[in-house]
Amino acid sequence: MTGKEIVNLIRKLREKGMSSDEILAIIEYVETHDPKEQEQ
Repeated sequence: MTGKEIVNLIRKLREKGMSSDEILAIIEYVETHDPKEQEQ
């Protein structure tokens, strides 16, 4: 994601009441996992 996309995502998730820790965990997951990976 670009910086602008990340900022927009953070703003939207905060509007929905998500905590900073939850937002960071989501961003870390998105940026570090291959789309083909599946969690089990």
